[in-house]
Amino acid sequence: MSGIMHTLKIDPRVMAAQVTGFILLWILLAKYFFRPVLALLDSRRQEVKSLYESAESERAKAEEFRADYEKRMAGIEAEARARIQAAIKEAQGAKNEILADAKSRAEDILRRGQEDLAREREKTLAQLRGEVVNISVAAAGKLIEESLDQARHRRLVSDFIDRIGTAR
Repeated sequence: MSGIMHTLKIDPRVMAAQVTGFILLWILLAKYFFRPVLALLDSRRQEVKSLYESAESERAKAEEFRADYEKRMAGIEAEARARIQAAIKEAQGAKNEILADAKSRAEDILRRGQEDLAREREKTLAQLRGEVVNISVAAAGKLIEESLDQARHRRLVSDFIDRIGTAR
């Protein structure tokens, strides 16, 4: 091995000095540079982890608020629909009541009108009968008082018919 080192022109003392220097450099770097850098990296890792957890927590809260909001909105919409349906039913009931009342009143007015018309008709017929009886009695009285010839008889009947036609 010393032949190879000599061929490569490697001095073992220089090499030992370089290895010793490297080990000392490594110890110094580990103590004064790597530890603070690793501590800084660890601190940064913890900070990022904390921020990530905080962001995750905030996202969860936001999701919870959104779900609560949607739930409330659904409740409000359902309540509004229920109120609208109740108002529609109430209006329909009022409409039916008003229509029934109007129909009842119309039927009552129609019935009273028909009754009034029937009474007036009966009254008019009674008056007409009375007049016909009076005219018949008067005609019979005239027939009895006068002796009638054929021409006179025709004239009395014609007058009687004319009076009945005018009385209507």
